[in-house]
Amino acid sequence: MPKILRISLTAEQSSELEQARDHSDKPYVRERACAILKIASKMSGRQVAQQGLLKKRRKDTIYEWVNRYKAEGISGLQIRSGRGRKPAFSP
Repeated sequence: MPKILRISLTAEQSSELEQARDHSDKPYVRERACAILKIASKMSGRQVAQQGLLKKRRKDTIYEWVNRYKAEGISGLQIRSGRGRKPAFSP
């Protein structure tokens, strides 16, 4: 049986995530902050992945977001540099 994902947030962390959820310029940061807040409010990773967000996600993706937040804080919600498709040739 898989281990249940839990995260407990301090008041400061909660307010920081709520600020990111409501006012971040980047939509993916808003989505990730929302997912973490829902995990903290005792929703399971599967519930958040299937019906907790605007778009369905894999539960493993939600777990990765939470683990990166635990390790790096709010900066862990940003997309890392070097991701994405590389150019086919250099002009």
